[in-house]
Amino acid sequence: MINAFVVLVLAGCGGKQAAVTTPTTTAAAPPATTTAAPTLTSPSDREACAVLQTKIRDVAALVSGSVELMTQSLHPQELAQRTGEAQRNLLLAAGSLDLMRVPRPLVIARRRLVIGLQSFAADFGRAKSAVVRNDMATAAGELSDPRSLSNVSAATKQINRLCGR
Repeated sequence: MINAFVVLVLAGCGGKQAAVTTPTTTAAAPPATTTAAPTLTSPSDREACAVLQTKIRDVAALVSGSVELMTQSLHPQELAQRTGEAQRNLLLAAGSLDLMRVPRPLVIARRRLVIGLQSFAADFGRAKSAVVRNDMATAAGELSDPRSLSNVSAATKQINRLCGR
């Protein structure tokens, strides 16, 4: 996901040699044959779900766009600037989600999502500092954060389950 793009960007942008890493793969869970009924069914809850899920898609597009710009960086200085912009985008997205009113069953999942995004933002900040020092291997390592990814992934899955998607 994000990490694969960023590692490629950092490795290709010059500076210190990036450490060679072996990609890891995990078996995908078999697709579910049935969709669970949504927990949130009142009209106001359904509307809140739609708004939240739209914001989550917007956040995903924003992060994807930020990372795409990073992959187009030609020089470490440009990469550092774009990594900082990605960090700001993550923080803005997390703040926006954090301010949303959501039905009570979504509060914990939304909070976990916000924490994951904030943690990713901190990773991008540390990566930017490493890029400024021309230490691409460290920068790539900073963007490999399974805990943040787990928080974001689990939160979005729970939101989708509760909202019936």
